[in-house]
Amino acid sequence: MSGIDSLAASLLELGFEKNDRFAVWLPNTSQNVAMTFAASKLGLIKVNINPAYVERELEYCINKVGCKGLILPPSVKTIPSLLIFRQLVPELDQSSRSRGLSSKVLPTLKHVVLTGDESSTSGVHSYNRLIEHGSKLSHEKLNERQASVNPDSPLAIFYTSGTTGQPKAATLTNFGLLNLVHAQWNFFERFFTRLCVPIPMFHIFSEVVGVLNVAVAKCKIVFPAILPDTVSTMKAIHEEKCTALIGAPIIFRDILGHPDKKNYDLSSLAFAILGASPMHISFLRQLEKEIPITRIAQGYGMTENAATFTSGMWAGDEDSERRLGSLGRIMQGLEVKIADEQGNAVPIGKQGEIWMRGFSVMRGYYNDPEKTKEAITSAGWLRTGDDGKMDEDGYLYFISRRKEMIIRGGVNIYPVEIENVIIEHPSVAEAQVFSIPDQRYGEEVCAWIKLKPNAPKCEPNDITKFLKDKVAFFKIPKHIRIVDKFIMTPTGKVQKFKLSESMVHELKEGVDKKK
Repeated sequence: MSGIDSLAASLLELGFEKNDRFAVWLPNTSQNVAMTFAASKLGLIKVNINPAYVERELEYCINKVGCKGLILPPSVKTIPSLLIFRQLVPELDQSSRSRGLSSKVLPTLKHVVLTGDESSTSGVHSYNRLIEHGSKLSHEKLNERQASVNPDSPLAIFYTSGTTGQPKAATLTNFGLLNLVHAQWNFFERFFTRLCVPIPMFHIFSEVVGVLNVAVAKCKIVFPAILPDTVSTMKAIHEEKCTALIGAPIIFRDILGHPDKKNYDLSSLAFAILGASPMHISFLRQLEKEIPITRIAQGYGMTENAATFTSGMWAGDEDSERRLGSLGRIMQGLEVKIADEQGNAVPIGKQGEIWMRGFSVMRGYYNDPEKTKEAITSAGWLRTGDDGKMDEDGYLYFISRRKEMIIRGGVNIYPVEIENVIIEHPSVAEAQVFSIPDQRYGEEVCAWIKLKPNAPKCEPNDITKFLKDKVAFFKIPKHIRIVDKFIMTPTGKVQKFKLSESMVHELKEGVDKKK
């Protein structure tokens, strides 16, 4: 904590004001955690940026919200972070730490902090020297600043994952994040003794279920590596005897199929939460049995509402069907409804759009009032963009993402329905169903499929035959591809719009070759 105070004191001396945006372009490191709490003390808005981003993406994220500060490492494994930044901002080498940066490309950016040992780099503040200098400063002004921070003020900006286009800057508040952490801790406390978090810190799930837990409770948070992978995750669980694991489905799939899984003892896992995308109940049962994990559940949420607002764990162990098969019930202090096109609640069991409301909903998309108005109603309801239904006990069930719904010849087709049937095929591990434009029907159904390791040979025609007596003819994908991997965001979400673009390009090339 003294290091965090020292960092905050130095940043205060540099002239950072409340609500200034500070970009954090770091992997999973202690400096990233320190910036979370230092920013909170000062009333700054921490802007979380993927450390794998290249020049154009970094420029977009900084300029979108007008960042005044940036912290970065010299490099992240093979990514030359400092070199990338120098190419973007050639003025860095001629800038003065005392006067601040003046950049044509990044006009709002004034101070750059560099982690690591390269303290002599021109134009940057050394992170270690800021800590050292701050330890010698009086913290009286820091304490005054901290006491003046409004709980309703913005704390962090997380960029949406970009599954449907350009990322948006979701802005979350101190009050919303802290209360959400308290609410989840009241339930998950018995499982989170030693929590493994193999998720990058620029992702909201990592921040809320990982980093911020230590602000409200005594628990051990284990980040397996600066850039976590399957082996580092299994090793962390084995060595730290982790009791809980959170992550996207891809993390669990990779553990399940890893050839070295048998070399690691994962039996300490009592609980796991999967987020990012809804999963079929058969896959969750497989995880419980084969990893093994004592109990598992899905969590549901989005960046705009601070990662999670329902969990299947509310069903308890005695109701495994709903614990595994539903998205769960709403967290305490929050509201949810299934809405029709006019925003009215539909009857129990009927389909509509999932809306939620409460303290965890974002302030809005930073500097983007039109997008904010599209997402949040005047009454404060957040439109999730997902279709679902609710049972008589308040459990939510996912049906489809509205933007992914396929309208073929005027008929609505829900990709998740077809995906769930395809993965019943004994050779199939995963399936992604999406649409491409079609001159006759408006949209046509496509599927990309990943097979299980060492699965029997399976061709697209085999999938077509398998589906013939299981779904209506118009739901059977016209174009099927067997692939090794899907196009995904850095946090494990499939980018279906990019699958569609790739499919269109492939089909166009095929037509051109025939000419």
